[in-house]
Amino acid sequence: MKNIILLLVVTVITIYCTQAQGQQTTYCNPINLDYGYTPIPNFSEAGRHRATADPVIVRYNNDYYLFSTNQWGYWWSTDMLHWNFVSRKFLRPWNAGYDELCAPAVAVLSDTMIVFGSTYTSNFSVWMSTNPKANEWKPLVDSFAIGGWDPDFFVDTDGKLYMYNGSSNRYPLYGIELNRNNLAPMGSRKEMYLLEPWRYGWQRFGEYMDNTFLDPFIEGAWMTKHNNKYYLQYGAPGTEFSGYADGVVVGEHPLGPFTPQSDPLSFKPGGFARGAGHGSTFQDAWNNWWHVSTMVISVKTNF
Repeated sequence: MKNIILLLVVTVITIYCTQAQGQQTTYCNPINLDYGYTPIPNFSEAGRHRATADPVIVRYNNDYYLFSTNQWGYWWSTDMLHWNFVSRKFLRPWNAGYDELCAPAVAVLSDTMIVFGSTYTSNFSVWMSTNPKANEWKPLVDSFAIGGWDPDFFVDTDGKLYMYNGSSNRYPLYGIELNRNNLAPMGSRKEMYLLEPWRYGWQRFGEYMDNTFLDPFIEGAWMTKHNNKYYLQYGAPGTEFSGYADGVVVGEHPLGPFTPQSDPLSFKPGGFARGAGHGSTFQDAWNNWWHVSTMVISVKTNF
């Protein structure tokens, strides 16, 4: 990852020069979306009125689909400029609460999109759709017994399906292969990576990365494959801090072992929009690589 050039997009930029003249060709970063207004009742009681995080963007049938935490729905776009919201609740009658798909995992299996939200229980459903634009969904499995908080699905080029998860200041990120047909675990979860704050200063807890009394949190797994290498992203050291960022470890196999990279993949500690952690990386229709995070969209080239 040393040859990655990471550009944090904090001004208005041209994104599609190939669009026809007369059409809008710029967007403002952060993206101005109609994200949730008090989706959870006690948000307003605590003085919080709009909230979302943990964005995931995947391409499906030449469109872009964006899911994020507690939105009671998702967005789709043809150009990443104009976004259309689809209202949807994924919780089943036996899933009590308002936490609608916290830190969702999204993946495309052949012609099918699958979606799953964070849970410590064993009775959350994994949903599937071949027409998400029309809001047509059905359970792929009624109960996903293995569960997992901050999950991420990854489909390898050989068709194998993996899941990564973890959100803790004590335990590492985990990875496991799943059966594509019924999502049954194949073997046991394996440890992927645990933070090394004594080695990498940006991983230290605290607003100024100076808190040595509490271990930092690792969360927000996301796997990307490029040129036969596997890049496992993670968020650290805490979502409440300006220095919240995405790091990456690199390996030759989807379940490791991995070599940590010293610098963050995305990092924006200052300014109005800050805290560029817990994100996802995807390729657009022109094979450009994009990284989307909780507060900032970034573009990276020369992967």
